[in-house]
Amino acid sequence: MEISKKSFKKGLMFGILVGLAWGLDTVLMGKIGGFEIFLNSKATPLVQAFFHDGFCFIWLGLLLLFKKDLTKAFQLMKTKKGKVTMIAALVGAPVGMSGYLMGVKYASAPYASSISVIYPGVGAVMSYFILKEKLSLRAVIGIAISILGSAALGYSKVDLDVYPHFYKGIAFALLAVLGWASEGVIIGYAMKKIQTDKEDDVEAKPIHFLTIRYLVSFLAYGLVVLPIVKGYGLAGEVIRTGTILYLAGIATLGAVTYLSWYKAVDLIGAAMGTALNSTAAFWAVIFSGLMGTKITPYLAFWCFVIVLGVMIFAVDPKEVFGSNRKKA
Repeated sequence: MEISKKSFKKGLMFGILVGLAWGLDTVLMGKIGGFEIFLNSKATPLVQAFFHDGFCFIWLGLLLLFKKDLTKAFQLMKTKKGKVTMIAALVGAPVGMSGYLMGVKYASAPYASSISVIYPGVGAVMSYFILKEKLSLRAVIGIAISILGSAALGYSKVDLDVYPHFYKGIAFALLAVLGWASEGVIIGYAMKKIQTDKEDDVEAKPIHFLTIRYLVSFLAYGLVVLPIVKGYGLAGEVIRTGTILYLAGIATLGAVTYLSWYKAVDLIGAAMGTALNSTAAFWAVIFSGLMGTKITPYLAFWCFVIVLGVMIFAVDPKEVFGSNRKKA
């Protein structure tokens, strides 16, 4: 597929925005978790995720409502692909997002973000065994490098007085990787294996699938997760103290992240879009440093290695620098 120079530049801009928005989202969620009302509750990350994904659904729903296109998202829920998307959301959202925010809480945003970006590579390995998809030597090398970087961060010698539950946080970050990778495999199965009938076909766009994802996540947290962890008391405090306004604002970054990623994929392809998505780890380190978190050379180096590995895995130089682009 040929990509015009204009589309390529536009796709790069959206791809860069993906990493920047998600990196800032991560750091700000970590900062919010340090608010006094959250300090003595183990349910903090789960309550944060509840509000985060809930507001992401609200913002996307309002956008679709403004475009007079919201009903299509609910029509999609009745289709085979829509139902599989809902199943994938249960894995990717409550499992992936919960693990991620737990990782941020216990191991800090830079470490959790750096480890979490290996999920595309893990998803590719899972797809190799489950969906029988092929892996090139370049992809294998890239995945190996990113996993090596994650392992190095996982065995970091950090100040346990500052992060007493650091290794628990690393374990949760790896749970996020598993959740998001599994979500990708389920979506991949839906797109490749499920045949839709004409009456089951809805002309849905990525934003419709994304709206369903956040709705299912919001309901899963509200109806299942929070009652189990007894998180509604804390949720009430979030509303009473006005902290909900901070979470509502941060959720716009979450919505921007996914919308920009889908747009980048549309313009420059999934490989390049995925690679640029991985730069969120880099931005998380930058923003954390700007907000006062100490960034060690060890963390910075292995963060770079992980992002490099994802780039090698996702980007085929022949596609980027070859003949697939045209001037106009």
